[in-house]
Amino acid sequence: MLDMENRNGYKDMDWKYFKRDISWLSFNRRVLLEARNKELPLFERIKFLSIYSSNQEEFYRIRVSEHRNLVMLKNCSSAEYQNAKETLAEINAEVSRQVKDFSYIFTHEILPELAHNDIVLYQGQPMPDFHKDFIRNYFKEEIFPYLQPVLILKDHISSFLRDNRLYLSIQLHPRGSQDSQIYYALIKVPFSKVPRFIELPAYEGKHYLMFVDDAIGYNLDIVFPGFVVDAYYSVRVSRDADFSIDSNQKENIVDEIRKHVKKRKTGVANRLVYNAMMPHEMLSYLCQAYNIPESQCIAAGRYLTLEDLIKLPNPTGKKLAVESPIPLRVPEFDRSGSVFKVIKSHDMLLHFPYQSFDYLIRFLMESAYDPKVEEIKLTQYRVAENSEVINALVTAARNGKKVTVYVELKARFDEENNIFTSEQMQKAGIHVIYGVPGLKVHAKVALILRRSIGGTNMEKSFAFLSTGNFNEKTAKVYSDIGLFTYNTQIITELNCLFEILEGKDVPPVFNTLLVAQYNMLDVLKSMIDQEIGAAQEGKKAHIILKMNGLQDTDMINKLYEASNAGVQIDLIIRGICCLVPNQPYSRNIRIIRIIDQYLEHARIWYFYAGGNECVYLSSADWMKRNLSRRIETAFPIVDNKLKRQVIRILHYQLTDNVQACLIDEHLNNIYVQNNNPERVRAQQKIYEMLQEEVTFSMNYQQS
Repeated sequence: MLDMENRNGYKDMDWKYFKRDISWLSFNRRVLLEARNKELPLFERIKFLSIYSSNQEEFYRIRVSEHRNLVMLKNCSSAEYQNAKETLAEINAEVSRQVKDFSYIFTHEILPELAHNDIVLYQGQPMPDFHKDFIRNYFKEEIFPYLQPVLILKDHISSFLRDNRLYLSIQLHPRGSQDSQIYYALIKVPFSKVPRFIELPAYEGKHYLMFVDDAIGYNLDIVFPGFVVDAYYSVRVSRDADFSIDSNQKENIVDEIRKHVKKRKTGVANRLVYNAMMPHEMLSYLCQAYNIPESQCIAAGRYLTLEDLIKLPNPTGKKLAVESPIPLRVPEFDRSGSVFKVIKSHDMLLHFPYQSFDYLIRFLMESAYDPKVEEIKLTQYRVAENSEVINALVTAARNGKKVTVYVELKARFDEENNIFTSEQMQKAGIHVIYGVPGLKVHAKVALILRRSIGGTNMEKSFAFLSTGNFNEKTAKVYSDIGLFTYNTQIITELNCLFEILEGKDVPPVFNTLLVAQYNMLDVLKSMIDQEIGAAQEGKKAHIILKMNGLQDTDMINKLYEASNAGVQIDLIIRGICCLVPNQPYSRNIRIIRIIDQYLEHARIWYFYAGGNECVYLSSADWMKRNLSRRIETAFPIVDNKLKRQVIRILHYQLTDNVQACLIDEHLNNIYVQNNNPERVRAQQKIYEMLQEEVTFSMNYQQS
């Protein structure tokens, strides 16, 4: 029986915080739930299986590695050691349950639905005659040249299981020999050379697909002609991918990061995932050969590395897939020949991916060619490959503009791409700044400084501040909001932030922007105190916080204090949430999680503020790392029209009764049910709202 919601026992009820990593597993379970959502097209459900698998792999490479290191090295207090040990046991137990649920969904729901649509994905059954020759020839011509089989002889031959690679572990015995000894061998599946899924010829109106794993398995007699192959099973190892750089290191940081990234490939193994049908004798032999404790092994289905399901061919075309809406145009920008001219008249918000990312590229390209622009300053955290943003900055530098880009090299898993991009920018004459000692720069801000006659540069300058990366690839799937502004106060403070990042000795004066490490925490606590004071006076008090993660215990305690005072608190938290709802100390707090077509990524902070309604957009979650170990920004929305627009977005998300789940005191994901007869799907409503504004703007212009 599949049990997708009820997961109790995560938390001692006398304790006030969920464990960070157990909370994250609740989030990934919510992702898995989308694979069961029969209202979604089939290949959209398959996409969520892929996302779930990818999330889990990164989780093991980073978070589980951290706990594993504490247990193995024992270079910590006894309390930390015991907590790490207990957490690992909880993680493995929950992941094992989720893996079983994943296998059930894939085998009993997805595969039958594919078959119902005349798509057959072979699952190791005997190959029918009408495909035997095709598979044999395909194997010989396309796969066999890239295979490198290795016998596993644990006491005589050493070999290595690479991180993030799929292997077939093979059991065989000598052909025609009196030797009854069983041998084991290993083959790495050559994904870089062949696709994970092979499209076979259609037959009698049906489409046929096959895992490349099975294409190899069916032809192992060619690979091992002197042996009889008994069986083959998939295995995969996750290795420690976490690393830290000396917080005070400035010199050779690029070389140091390159060295650590290279070591990821040989990090300590922290998990072996294997086909649950594998005999225990074989599993034990593998564990001994590769020095992996059996306690770190997780049984799974026949097929591993299922993040590759995103690549599953769809022979029916658009029929079984989601067709993403076309990004909306912004008529004001389109009517004007100058982005600057529009922004000078009033602030503008861009909503990705609902609206086109092109306007940010236009903003940067206009800066590159405007003769009055003297300098461009910008932060980069995760850079797209062949980035249009970087191309615009290179154009500006070649046009004689001074361009300064702060690149965060320590953006996990993007280090190599960020280094490569930085070196390309430096060749073009862009001043690249690496690293603030002890901090990551996670702020997403850009500043365009222009000449001013008889005034300061700030009076004629422009800025763009965002909740997400300046990355045109992720802007297609991450839901973020960016602000174009001509506001002199914001621009002055933003320039101050850049001067600090450049190492200049300037006073950190921030009265409008909230900047982590300087004023963010103090202002946030003050605003919560204001709501507490209002509630104690019997007045309306309301806080809405939309973020990706909430873990900082000081801020959680502050929210508990506000709840006890009677402040209504709505949390829209996509991922980790360590705050425990439905307790005496949190009786006025509700937690909602929304998983939908786009990844909810924007951070929005709302405070009722006695009716003045303060709204901030931010790059920061309320995680300990964001508030204590990063440079983050939050910026106010002061234009009343834009403020109402953001509040309307929050309203849609708080009333979502299609994709929203409530998080309860046991970390269960419980679909929202309310008395609203209308189906409210927040992402659809946001698109429709922005579409209505386009129509209104065009009609207004015509009239």
